[in-house]
Amino acid sequence: MLKPRFPTIQTVFDPKFEGSRNLLYVSAIEQSLKKLLPESFFEMSEEETFLDKKDYFFSMLPLVKTLRCEDNPQNFSFFMLSRYRANAFKFFFEIISMWLVPGKRLDVGMIFAADFCIQEFGEDVYTICEIVIPITNASDLVEIESNLPIIEMEASLGVESSFFAARILEVKGISVDEKTVLIQDRIRNLIRRNEPLIGRDIMTEMQHLLVISDNAFKAHRKSFHLTKIITSQYIFRKELLESVRENPQKRFLKLKIFQTTIQGEDGLFSRNILSVLVGVNFLKDKEFFEEQHLLTVIQNYMPGVKAVDGSFIANKRGNEKICTAYLEVEKIEGGTFKILEMKHLKQGLFVDLKDRIAHLMHPVFMPRNEEEVMRNVLTISSQMRYLQDLPQVFISFDEQTHSDLVFTIIFVRVVKPGSLSLQEQFNESNSFLQYVHDRCKTVGMIRKKFVKEATVFRLKIKSADFLRLDHTIDLNKARQAVVEEMTRVLGEFRDYNGGMISKQNELLLTLRNLLKSESVKYSELLLENFFYSLTPVIMRTVLEPKSLKKLFMMLLNAISGEFFKERHSHLIVEEDEQFVYAIISAENPQAKKIITKVLQGFNRHPGSLAETFVQVYDSSFLGYIFRSDDKEQRQLFVHFLNEGLQRREEELEPSERNEKSFFVKPPHPSFGLDQVTSEK
Repeated sequence: MLKPRFPTIQTVFDPKFEGSRNLLYVSAIEQSLKKLLPESFFEMSEEETFLDKKDYFFSMLPLVKTLRCEDNPQNFSFFMLSRYRANAFKFFFEIISMWLVPGKRLDVGMIFAADFCIQEFGEDVYTICEIVIPITNASDLVEIESNLPIIEMEASLGVESSFFAARILEVKGISVDEKTVLIQDRIRNLIRRNEPLIGRDIMTEMQHLLVISDNAFKAHRKSFHLTKIITSQYIFRKELLESVRENPQKRFLKLKIFQTTIQGEDGLFSRNILSVLVGVNFLKDKEFFEEQHLLTVIQNYMPGVKAVDGSFIANKRGNEKICTAYLEVEKIEGGTFKILEMKHLKQGLFVDLKDRIAHLMHPVFMPRNEEEVMRNVLTISSQMRYLQDLPQVFISFDEQTHSDLVFTIIFVRVVKPGSLSLQEQFNESNSFLQYVHDRCKTVGMIRKKFVKEATVFRLKIKSADFLRLDHTIDLNKARQAVVEEMTRVLGEFRDYNGGMISKQNELLLTLRNLLKSESVKYSELLLENFFYSLTPVIMRTVLEPKSLKKLFMMLLNAISGEFFKERHSHLIVEEDEQFVYAIISAENPQAKKIITKVLQGFNRHPGSLAETFVQVYDSSFLGYIFRSDDKEQRQLFVHFLNEGLQRREEELEPSERNEKSFFVKPPHPSFGLDQVTSEK
């Protein structure tokens, strides 16, 4: 049972005495910690100690938090908790009192600051402080609420690092750098000419960019170039915030590409580069966007380019689900960028970037069930009855670390005279798999002469080699690589639990070859999502490749017909003497539930219907393959699909309804997604 407990606080100025002054400060520190730290930090079971909370505590530092006083809403309390650093409180006081409202020093009503130790955490010293500022001016309150997210982020940087503290205060103060002055003048002119599109809060954007970019970045770029970056990121952020406010469940993308020059080794602005500015919103808490994600897409459309060192800037403020990013690329062989190259790149980025948003995945660890391991050993060892039988192998995923995927292998074989151990074979093979031995035991005899040996070991493989376009791990592909490498090292064996996976891989490969033979352009990620969402699962092994190809081509045509269009549900149907193929496109993924519920009333033969579901940007696509020699059954199936769409339309708000459209014949089958995108 969890009980509330509090760590032992000691002030650094009077730690050895129980005097009244010390008790007052300790009490004030405790009250501030209760306001700053989550309640779960103070709740522990009887077996736990605060030493168990140490890493959790350190992970939260530095901590900057703003609270409105409950008894007096005009007062704002600004809290800071960090490891001790000389003058950290001075920096925090300066940035709060002077830069909440730029250019105006606010009156401070109360200050509390103390350095202290937490006895259970050792002798480390921490600083905690509270600054209370009364806000009586309504216009000041509006400006504070606008500036607060970036002030909190800059305060977090400065209290932990004297380097960042000096830079932040330098940028916010009167700068002697002529380039900074020119940028400020340009932005002031933009504000005067473009209000209300550009407001005074762009100054906050400017300050933040100048803080997070290093001196070399600013020195090698013209003031006009830097101003353009600041202005574009500001407009992107403003438009994204407005779009997300109206539709928080939708992905939005802003993009700007322009060619310019930066300073080269000769000191002249003669180095031709292409600037790429991106703004995107995150739909989930664990999403992120980094330099490699953007560079990979650019190189897909411009293979002969490389990133300019130190040019990547990612701007994400606090808990905002919006990120703006900037990257420069240059041609490896030098030269300028042509207009057609830039146009092609922009079209490609609009399509592919939404698939490149990565998801932060915590490492996976599944404690191994030893009882299950022994059961599998007995099961596969019973499969070996004759001397000529192939070795039996059971492969299971075990663990994901930050850099590796780990598989547990059970390898049962007949040991013949002169045979090397599995570990020796791996050591001599120069394999990219890392072998980790676990155990080896005898599990029986053949002809009372030859030993049946079971070896349990783990194989580690680099996870980076199996990242998909959306940066998820392709475990199926990783397992296939493990099987192929084991075959090379150990020879032929029977993959006991990989039969279904092998059949799926064969069908997917056949489908790829069919698409390749007709030069169909498609996204590999889309094809994999289409194939591995097929249900029932058995359909991934028994469906005819030509049927899958037909449905996938219809999906490409549906995507090309719906891309960038504001429509609701649509149905595409094709039929032959044995099959009905159907694609339903819908903006709302809830349409799947409605149609699935309607199809439950359709009396059909088991195993006659295959279904797939893919999400493409903001649209959902349902695909069906219905097998029947009975024409009436095929027509009845289409009738049920229409009924499902009708129910979907009836559930729409009146303002959302559009007339339904039915496409009996899809566009030309060679019309692929890449072609559509380039024509847009």
